[in-house]
Amino acid sequence: MPRNSTRAIIFSALFAGCLLLAGISPLWSQMKTGRQSSTTPALHYDFPFQTMWDDAVLNSVRSGKPTLAFDLDLVDSNSIHLANEVMGSASLQKFIRSRFEPAMNDFATDPPPSVGLDSLRNLGWRLSGLEKDYGVAIRPAMIVIAPDKTEMDRIVFPQKLTATELEARLTEILEGRNTMASMIAAFWRDTTSIVLREGLIDMFEERSKYDSVLYHLQGLAQAKAYPTVARAAQLRYAYLRLQVEGNTAPIEEFMASLGNAPGDSLLHYELLDHLRDHFSKRKLHDSVNAVIEWTMTFTHFRDPDLLNDYAWNLASYSKDYDHALQLIDEAIAKKGSDPNYYDTRALVNGRLHRADDAIHDEETAIADAPKDDQSYFVEQLGYYHKLKTMMEKAEAEKAANPADSNGTSTKGSIKK
Repeated sequence: MPRNSTRAIIFSALFAGCLLLAGISPLWSQMKTGRQSSTTPALHYDFPFQTMWDDAVLNSVRSGKPTLAFDLDLVDSNSIHLANEVMGSASLQKFIRSRFEPAMNDFATDPPPSVGLDSLRNLGWRLSGLEKDYGVAIRPAMIVIAPDKTEMDRIVFPQKLTATELEARLTEILEGRNTMASMIAAFWRDTTSIVLREGLIDMFEERSKYDSVLYHLQGLAQAKAYPTVARAAQLRYAYLRLQVEGNTAPIEEFMASLGNAPGDSLLHYELLDHLRDHFSKRKLHDSVNAVIEWTMTFTHFRDPDLLNDYAWNLASYSKDYDHALQLIDEAIAKKGSDPNYYDTRALVNGRLHRADDAIHDEETAIADAPKDDQSYFVEQLGYYHKLKTMMEKAEAEKAANPADSNGTSTKGSIKK
């Protein structure tokens, strides 16, 4: 059995495309104000603003006030916290109503039986329209949309703010301070500012503007006057290319630039481990094995856990069983008390049709495993006993029905 050691660095793009999940909104419900609206889904949780976002945008054109659209998923704890804890403030609600056309976009409501498929499809288009038109990748989020339908700015992770902080942030957006537009303008007035560029990168990353993040990381990577900043940017760039595109070249180039200092060596090893995890998740087993070889060469140490994983991959996904047996024998010689190693060797022996050896290895694994972990190995032992029975049966049938001169069995032939 392989031993998994993973370090995951996540750049998530959680764009929600599941419009027909259990829990799509009912189309028609009673508003809390008592007015009937044909455009208002009923929410699982109370929310003070229940106008659909596209209706609010139309209202914005007439009133001149910007739209404030809440993009929610009210079965998710973050959206629930925003609805219950942050937006429960009466003063914040009053502030928003006086300055915006407030709206919501909730992906987590239940359609009543009377709602037909066509209505659900129309609602799905309306719900997804906000995220598609404005590139929303993370819920919950708050989008401020000008009357001309352009985005003024957004608040990502609004659930992390208090009601007071949220009001202050909305005030900044209305006044054009600390917005994406103002940050971009400030940066182009001083393109040498590390602080401005780093702030801009964070804003682009929150908004999933991938190309812009890459562009500015490359800019920071060229900041030779700030070697620590440049190196951090190079590493962040390499991770991002790996996570989003599966492109391993930037990380490999970065590793090639590392020196022999202890810190560099540790980072090199961690990046190799990250590469191995990347290939493993994508089931690129030949690449996993190549990274294992690379890691053992780099460390000058044939780690028994890596040897075990290598042998398991060869036995499971290739026919190089002899090499797999050499590797797992080497691992057991280094650390002979790990039940996972014996389970791997049982797999290899099973592939080589050595059922007795596989049974013996699995029995050893059971003896070495903690009681809480034995059920897996017991199940595997049962499999190898069945394998032995099948092999013995096949041998008996072969002995009872020897092949003819052409190498084919006459058993069961039909005479015409």
